[in-house]
Amino acid sequence: MNRFAGKTVVVTGGNKGIGLAIARRFADEGANLVIASFEPQVEEAAAGLRGDGLKAIGVICDVTDAAAVKALYDAAEQEFGGVDISVQNAGIITIAKVEDLTETQWDDTMEVNTKGVFLCCQEAIRRMRASGRGGRVINMASGQAGMGSSIRRITPHRNSASWA
Repeated sequence: MNRFAGKTVVVTGGNKGIGLAIARRFADEGANLVIASFEPQVEEAAAGLRGDGLKAIGVICDVTDAAAVKALYDAAEQEFGGVDISVQNAGIITIAKVEDLTETQWDDTMEVNTKGVFLCCQEAIRRMRASGRGGRVINMASGQAGMGSSIRRITPHRNSASWA
């Protein structure tokens, strides 16, 4: 099937794991692919897709930097003429008890998982509206976002001033 023939799809965090699987599926359905990651291996992932006969480019992008996000969508327009679908898949997670989580870890998570999604959606929507063709945005989240991790009641230990 070629449901996405002639469409251009941007996938952040598209160089490995779920993001690469999403990118491959769109490409298998005929889409032009722009995969983005802050990791330099993004071009290797794009080359692998091209080696399979698919249309793909890789762009190094820090989704927390508005100028880098703009450059990502500029690259998509320069290579393929526009953006039809934008998949915000880039994300990070730190597994730690709240009392052990550092402020830096918290800030990094908020920057990538919240600000990064905002900046990519904002830039994609601007371009989709300006093109007159419209488009779609898809925002990914972990299952952990809805259920939390090891949630338990916080109560004082017997004979202790510490908390469980």
